Amino acid sequence: MKHYCITLIIAMAFSATNVQAFVPERMHPTDRFIITVFSDIWQDVPEEMDLKTIQRGISISALQDMPLGRSNFSLAAGLAFSSHNLYSDHRYSFIPSLNQFRFVAIDPEHEYDKNKLSMNYLEVPVQLRFKTRDLPSTLRFYAGVRAGYLFHAHTKFVGKRYYPQHFDPPPVTERTIKVKEHKLKNINKYRIGLTGTVGYGAVNLHIYYQLTETFKDNNAGSMFPLSVGVSFIVF
Repeated sequence: MKHYCITLIIAMAFSATNVQAFVPERMHPTDRFIITVFSDIWQDVPEEMDLKTIQRGISISALQDMPLGRSNFSLAAGLAFSSHNLYSDHRYSFIPSLNQFRFVAIDPEHEYDKNKLSMNYLEVPVQLRFKTRDLPSTLRFYAGVRAGYLFHAHTKFVGKRYYPQHFDPPPVTERTIKVKEHKLKNINKYRIGLTGTVGYGAVNLHIYYQLTETFKDNNAGSMFPLSVGVSFIVF
């Protein structure tokens, strides 16, 4: 009986050692600085508005990655900056008679090179992350939410204007005009949206779906962006 107990204790100790050997180490924090370039697919655009196919934007995120025990999951939270540019054939202008900003169609005879509305947000992203650790590069699946605050918005218009001279027949002089307007109104200050990231290695597919409307009290009140782009993991 004594020998049996000793053998049992040794066997249990050996088994515990083997189980401990298979327990994975706690993951190191990774993916803490991410740069994303994307294009917005605007939803609920008024029928009379035509938008460019590519609506380029950029997002820069700094996050703290917090592993959950010894699993492949972690939580991440931090700060981010996102810039969205809306290119269309309508200028975002103040209408005194309505006392609000609205999208106004540009005269088809008025030539222009650029017409955009730029919106810049400070955001707080939160993510639930899953990362592999047994592959040559990391396979990742991230799902999260972003809450943002609009801290700056402006419009920029670059076009041509023709000035007739006082001669007979009057020659026409072409001049390039640049107009930039700040202190815009009728844009919601706060927004919230869902995010998703999937990829392998340093380059990953990123999607952002805004849940709130971008504009308020004007002819584009229900517009919001669906952003699709590529995220680059810096470190």
